[in-house]
Amino acid sequence: MNLSKNLIYLLSKFLVLSLCFILVEFARAQPEAYNHPELYWQSIETDHFIVHYHQGTERTANLVAKIAEEMYPHITNLYQYWPKEKTQFVIRDTDDYSNGGAYFYDNKVEIWAENMDYVLRGTHNWLRDVVSHEYTHIISMRKALKFGPHVPAGWFQLFGYETERRPDVVRGFPDVLVSYPISGITIPVWFAEGTAQFQSPSRRYDYRDSHREMILRDRVVTGKLLDLQEMGVFGKNSIGNESSYNQGYAFVSFLAKTFGDSIVKKMAHQAAAPLTLTFDGVMKETTGIAADSIFRMWDNYLEDTYSHRLETINKNLVTGEAIQDDGIGNIHPVFSPDGEEVAYVKSISDYLPINALAIKNLKTEKEKLVDGPITSSVSWSPSGRYLAYSKQTHIQQNGSSFNDIYVYDTKRHKTYQITNGLRASNPDWSHDGEKLAFVVSSDGLTNLFVLTLDEFVWIKDKKLWHRYYYDLDGHFLTNDVPDNRKDDWQRYYRRVAIWGRDINQITHFTDGRQIFHPRWSPDDSYLVFDTSIDFCRDIARIPSTGGEMEFILNAPYDERYPTFDPTSGELFYTSDQTGIFDIYSYDLETKEIKPHTNVIGGAFMPTVNKRGDLIYSLYKDQGYKIYLIRKVNALPAETLVYDENYQAKIPQIKADDRTYQPLPSREYNRSFGAVGVMPRLFMDYGTLKPGLYVYSNEILDKMMFFGGFDFNLRKDYDIFALFGLQVWKFPIQFELYNQATNIDDKLEDPFYREVGDHSINFNLLEADLGTWLKLYWKGNPLFNLHLTYILSLYRARISTFGYRELATNQLWISPEFRYTYLRGHALELQLKQDRIIPDIDRAINPRRGYYISLKYTRQWNRFLDDFATDRVIDLEIYKKYYYNQYELDYEKYFTVPFTKRHSLSFRMQGGYIDKKVDDYFNFFAGGLVGLKGYSYFSIDGPEMAIGTVTYRFPLVRNLNFRIVNWYLDKIYLGAFYQYGNAWEKNAATLKDF
Repeated sequence: MNLSKNLIYLLSKFLVLSLCFILVEFARAQPEAYNHPELYWQSIETDHFIVHYHQGTERTANLVAKIAEEMYPHITNLYQYWPKEKTQFVIRDTDDYSNGGAYFYDNKVEIWAENMDYVLRGTHNWLRDVVSHEYTHIISMRKALKFGPHVPAGWFQLFGYETERRPDVVRGFPDVLVSYPISGITIPVWFAEGTAQFQSPSRRYDYRDSHREMILRDRVVTGKLLDLQEMGVFGKNSIGNESSYNQGYAFVSFLAKTFGDSIVKKMAHQAAAPLTLTFDGVMKETTGIAADSIFRMWDNYLEDTYSHRLETINKNLVTGEAIQDDGIGNIHPVFSPDGEEVAYVKSISDYLPINALAIKNLKTEKEKLVDGPITSSVSWSPSGRYLAYSKQTHIQQNGSSFNDIYVYDTKRHKTYQITNGLRASNPDWSHDGEKLAFVVSSDGLTNLFVLTLDEFVWIKDKKLWHRYYYDLDGHFLTNDVPDNRKDDWQRYYRRVAIWGRDINQITHFTDGRQIFHPRWSPDDSYLVFDTSIDFCRDIARIPSTGGEMEFILNAPYDERYPTFDPTSGELFYTSDQTGIFDIYSYDLETKEIKPHTNVIGGAFMPTVNKRGDLIYSLYKDQGYKIYLIRKVNALPAETLVYDENYQAKIPQIKADDRTYQPLPSREYNRSFGAVGVMPRLFMDYGTLKPGLYVYSNEILDKMMFFGGFDFNLRKDYDIFALFGLQVWKFPIQFELYNQATNIDDKLEDPFYREVGDHSINFNLLEADLGTWLKLYWKGNPLFNLHLTYILSLYRARISTFGYRELATNQLWISPEFRYTYLRGHALELQLKQDRIIPDIDRAINPRRGYYISLKYTRQWNRFLDDFATDRVIDLEIYKKYYYNQYELDYEKYFTVPFTKRHSLSFRMQGGYIDKKVDDYFNFFAGGLVGLKGYSYFSIDGPEMAIGTVTYRFPLVRNLNFRIVNWYLDKIYLGAFYQYGNAWEKNAATLKDF
């Protein structure tokens, strides 16, 4: 008898899945990780923090250290919690990506240097916002931990097995897999994010702005306010997830106003009580009022507030007509020069970043999608033939993803890349058609650049690519690297390329000033743009050849998205001067300001055509829609009254981060974070196996360890360990699995009359060493390639047994017998591609895209065939099975027409072994991983093909049902049909399937 090698594979993968729990804290929105061995890391140490940063992020790192120390006493004193070790910050700027994340178990924060420009949030001082937000996470969440920072969870796990098995294996294949975490923290999303935005009343840099007010107001007036349970979880679309943040902030502020600022500390402290199982109990214990009652109080307060404020607006609404009201993220509309078409960024998913460039004819209403996803505003060329925009380019040399400028040709229906690696976005075409202005980002700084284009014959001329070096210290372009830095240029420069005659940097801001959405003046003599250095945006201009910046609009409230009326020359823009974003115009000569929309949600991103029509993006009904006002007129200002005291509520930030004093730095010393331990209780084949998971990560995630074990009283055990190393260009991962099982059995041998009982110990050892990389096609990621070497040693030990010889009636006793029944080596090459379109039901009901896995394995196996009788050592006689193995797994997903959430998928699984092998190495076509309704071992062969058609549809959605910490949101049903078989070569016919 032996253990199936497939069992150790499934068991090992099941155990590794538990690692996902540890990554949940921050894995939600991260770009795909790369090694970036080109980075040189340094560290800054202060009284309470250590900040690690790489070349090109020195400014951000020093400001983070400064801001963190300023925030430290305010947040720690509020929660009465002071970490024993210094909190570590990691600063990254390897991608055009903006976010921050708190690993509160590790006492670590990661911050991406690029400033956040997100259509669901207002403009703040990014570093002060994100540092204070994430450090509040560290303090408030660690305060709420039930078992301390080293024990994040416990686990209950259960394996069940099929009753049918092969006669030569110990047990059937697993058909029950249960893994349930008992979390060490009971904090809903709304409280975690609400407190992180509430921060400390004595020092706060994350404010309630008009964007957040807009999202909350829209939910209240449409009756779609998330309740406590909905606020407590993610798993929604972009608007829904943002609403959990947004409502959490508003609700925590309401709690602090009602029960005092210290309520956040009391709730975090109460949540740490081991017997407090729900946050509803926390609220009841700390306030004396039931959670539902407090929520109704807040709901009533919001209803009263908004019904009063919107009284005048509701009587005087001016929104226009809907051009596109499907989806949640239709933004940046812009008229074609003839006014006949509009180009805009259209949402095509439940998530805002999944979008496409759309062109719609306003007469025929025909629409086409031409490229995506888009990461910026859009601009037409003066001829109307070309569209300029930015999208992310994958830089193959180091795996970064940067914004670059692209041009779409509406006649040739082709897309052309204009810059490479420049980190450029929000382009605008000059009226003479010869230049593009855009914004370039690095180390949290943004500046204006102007690219002079060649005649459009350059599209076919590869020689017009011009290469530059981008100086990470001084933030400018140069044609060469100084001699004193040529030996180590990667520490200070990165290569970029442009397709044009010349490129000029127009601004040289080093004080943190942000620039958004530049637009050319009618005569191309200057550029206007919205800009910010702290809270809210203003509108400024600068000569198109460079010079001094001067403000056009510089009020305490927000002014953004400037654009010119092509006929009158007036400047149209968006402002929240009443507390609601509306479209206004500004006469540069008379200085007169006139409103043109009056909305409940928010009006953004205006453009005007020569006929005087206004098109813009309107936020309403939990999404951005494209609206058109024909022959736009000015409105009486008194009809826009909303919050008469709004301007007095705008925060006055006193911090000044325009300059900083560089702190002493040292070379980064590799170190690990805290060691985490998670107890396990594993029920396996009717026995109880207690055990542990253990994990730790290096601060920069360059090294990782994750391991675990379990055992029972029969001396059965499972041990595994994973080591990850991401220091060089190709990452290395080493996995080790060891599984031991003891069984009692009888020795079956026809030569002996009596057979004694004996025990057998099976010991399976597998070691995997692998690496992976991305394969690109025309600059885009095509496949993930995984290369793995696998060593398998499967051993057995037969303990004391006896038998009586038939001829002599002699009793024979043997104390122990050891042998190895498999010595295997394999080299595995796997190509994987995941093109499943993300949406909120992807995990349960993928509806668009496909997944494909191609695997080739070269096997060198020596399998036990017999025992030698002519020697006392090395008794095993092996048979060699050296062969090639090919596997395919492909699944395509479709949305069923005329339905919103029904899906149809087609899956093909196939396998082929090119030589005759022992059936131990066959493909097995049944069980959980194959043909349902057949046991795993019932169908096998060296060739396999399975086809599956699955229809899925929602039985119930938006259940919003909770029992203790179980939350049930949706139930889907699926019907499937499978057709397949596994067979010996030339031994199967179609009727056998």
